Amino acid sequence: MFSYEKLQTLNEIETAIYNYVIKHEAAVETMPIRELAKHAHVSTASVLRFAEKMGYDGYAELRFALKQDRKAKAAEFQATSYDSSVPLADFFNKVNSADFNKLIDEALAIVQKAPLVMFFGLGSGNSLAQYGARFWSNAGKIALPVFDPFQPFPQSSPLPAGTVVVVLSVSGETTEVIDFVNKVRPEDVKIIAVTNSGASTLAKLADLTIAYFMPEIKHASLNLTTQVPVVYLIELIGHRLDELNHQ
Repeated sequence: MFSYEKLQTLNEIETAIYNYVIKHEAAVETMPIRELAKHAHVSTASVLRFAEKMGYDGYAELRFALKQDRKAKAAEFQATSYDSSVPLADFFNKVNSADFNKLIDEALAIVQKAPLVMFFGLGSGNSLAQYGARFWSNAGKIALPVFDPFQPFPQSSPLPAGTVVVVLSVSGETTEVIDFVNKVRPEDVKIIAVTNSGASTLAKLADLTIAYFMPEIKHASLNLTTQVPVVYLIELIGHRLDELNHQ
């Protein structure tokens, strides 16, 4: 329903509206604009700008589109509880766009030239960092995971020029993640952020950001947001690297 190209244009406030809408689609269908603005902690003008950026002539048309989209999904997916296949289907529709493929090409060009790739993430992101490093190593690229967020980078022994650091973070706001990026920033490295929001602090610090825009599912401090898009991106770029190595 919301194209990848359009989602990339959202600022932080509009991203907050998007996150609320995709989590409460059914409620938003009948929700007055003032109520949505209140729940998303934004102004009504911001809601209208969001609707226009998504390609709709006003809030009423956005609500109608949500209703039609939900009916279409309901016909295809019969589920009584949260079903990650619905947002994942939307994600895989987005990745077929020209803009998304251009982003992957840019990432591939950066990684291909790198003498070394380092993967970094916390929590489940750390497990994915290990997987990513192994998968890309299998594809012929020297890649290593960083296990310790407090890993020192002595100035007397700098990283190889052109090293790529792939940072995995759902929110893109975790203090340790931002501190790690700021620590390696003085090095001659390229930062690729793989995160859920293109408007996060991590995205702003990165040289290239690949955002996957999944509904964020959190319980207290635990994050259950699906990481299938991250695995897909790791494997997609890994297979492309393997193809280049065997040309």
